[in-house]
Amino acid sequence: MMGMQDAELEQVRRLLAQVSYRDWTLVVNVNRYNVANMQVCTMVPDTETGNPIENRGRPLPLCPQMSDGFILDLVFELIKEFELHEAAERFSVAGKRLFHPHQPDGVPLFEVPAMRRAPSSLSPSAPVKEDDAGSAGTEQRGAS
Repeated sequence: MMGMQDAELEQVRRLLAQVSYRDWTLVVNVNRYNVANMQVCTMVPDTETGNPIENRGRPLPLCPQMSDGFILDLVFELIKEFELHEAAERFSVAGKRLFHPHQPDGVPLFEVPAMRRAPSSLSPSAPVKEDDAGSAGTEQRGAS
């Protein structure tokens, strides 16, 4: 059996419907390859325009052998990953974003890259220079 049966998907949906975190929802889909997956979905402000946009975390595949506890562990991991991404979108020092959770083409990264070197001066009176902030000049627009 390649995918999950309808009854199995409904059981996962009932489990996920019991999860509460902010105003976020958990979505279960079946892709074109008949693979079931779940992902976090919420509305967030666009980092450039401030307008609300729908943002979805990465989809994680589901299979019938996953226990409810394992699925809930995965949900928590998805939430943590999503929160880390959002924190990286909004974290700045002296007005400069230091962490960039997107590839140069705008595709979200699944892990936020660490700072390889800290800016040389982080005092409130000293602005962070583009070259000190690592990739501070590569801010990406759009969905987080």
